[in-house]
Amino acid sequence: MTGAVGGPASRITSEARGTWRVLAEYPDLADDWMRLQAQSDGTPFTHWHWISTWLEQLPAHIVPRVFRIEDAEGLLALAVAVDAPERGKGRFFGRHSLRLQETGMDALDEISVEYSGLLVRRGGEVAAYAALFRALEGHWEGWRRFRITATAHGPHIASALPAGLHCYCVLSQPCCRVDLDRLRDSGKGYVDSLKRNFRHHLRQSLRAYEAHGALKVEVADSVGQALAWLDELRTLHERRWRSKGKEGSFSSDFFHAFHQALVRKGSGDGYVRLTRVSAGALVVGYLYNLHWRGTVYFYNCGLNYGALPRYDSPGSAALAACIQHCLDEGLAAFDFLAGAQPYKRRLSHEARTLEWIDVRQRGLAHDSERLVAQALGTGTFGIPLARQAPLTSSSE
Repeated sequence: MTGAVGGPASRITSEARGTWRVLAEYPDLADDWMRLQAQSDGTPFTHWHWISTWLEQLPAHIVPRVFRIEDAEGLLALAVAVDAPERGKGRFFGRHSLRLQETGMDALDEISVEYSGLLVRRGGEVAAYAALFRALEGHWEGWRRFRITATAHGPHIASALPAGLHCYCVLSQPCCRVDLDRLRDSGKGYVDSLKRNFRHHLRQSLRAYEAHGALKVEVADSVGQALAWLDELRTLHERRWRSKGKEGSFSSDFFHAFHQALVRKGSGDGYVRLTRVSAGALVVGYLYNLHWRGTVYFYNCGLNYGALPRYDSPGSAALAACIQHCLDEGLAAFDFLAGAQPYKRRLSHEARTLEWIDVRQRGLAHDSERLVAQALGTGTFGIPLARQAPLTSSSE
């Protein structure tokens, strides 16, 4: 993220103007998106591979809209949102809600977008969000909330918020990371950089796997190999979850179809990194990683539990081997994505915060719903978004 919040790089300009377009009426979206992508910080979840795959896989009855923002320099920002009808009690406080890169349907949203937000030209974040909020106030009627999921743009959103809107953080989660550039400068290996107690346990597990042969990390080097490894990942993933009496992510037809398409589209240029970790002939596990500008993002996995009689920790072993491989490869960072799972904290050095943000209109409907939520103790509103929320915090 570039430019301090409220600084020169993020000044709100009155020149930024946004318009909503129906997807079918925007034939040049791919060209505009990829051109803007090259000028933005972006993330794997705002990459055209992810966006285009999502748009292609959505059912026909879901009709996304594109928000396009321009300023004096030209194209400033783009976003894709869905106008989702309200169901249940929420419909009493608004006819519909707007969701950025989501549909409001669990079966479709479990692909779990993270680091979401506007795709915006570097330095124009606050101006772009201000234009978005002006367009929300002026174009849409009867909306209950505008949801932005797992975003790092909280400070920009808070700075751009106009007087006519409220903004709440309904959920925040740590996003653990390993700064590989800093680790490389320290001269340490990855395992040596971890805390002593966990390092001892991890080394026991690594030695147990290495009894079968040296640990080997391979990244699929063709679309065909990546798809084959995705199938093997799915088998191990489902075996693990079914042993717990649950269904894994790949039990969803939409989830499986989306990722088959994404792997076909993104493994050729390195955006998708299907990774196999093995010890001799023994497969430790498969990691489904996304790659964007030197950072590898750990998205999903299939792990070979039960292969060792003792020190059976395929997740920690596979991730440690993969992170060391990324360090040796010269990559900048390894990101575990959102979640407070203990293994993420143990395997990382630092964390930033991702926030689930609801933007709401001021008025009677808002006040009534908030009073009902307070009376029922549901906590559905969250807390007001801090204006100067930190972008990064240490987990150590």
